[in-house]
Amino acid sequence: MTRAEYLSRAYEFAPRGEQLPHARLNAELVREIRTNRRGLTARQWAEQLGVHQRTIDKVRDYRSWRHVA
Repeated sequence: MTRAEYLSRAYEFAPRGEQLPHARLNAELVREIRTNRRGLTARQWAEQLGVHQRTIDKVRDYRSWRHVA
């Protein structure tokens, strides 16, 4: 197995989202952030959930939590 193959397989089996012990978000919250039914800004979401504003931006742009539809 080459290094590239090993790395692609490692990524495949890496824990994601709620599987991580320090996760502050869950799939339900991610869906709610993306639909933004509450009409909150990224800053307001971040303050409520105790995460950085960029985390909310990444969730909205599908740059993180991509495995959640």
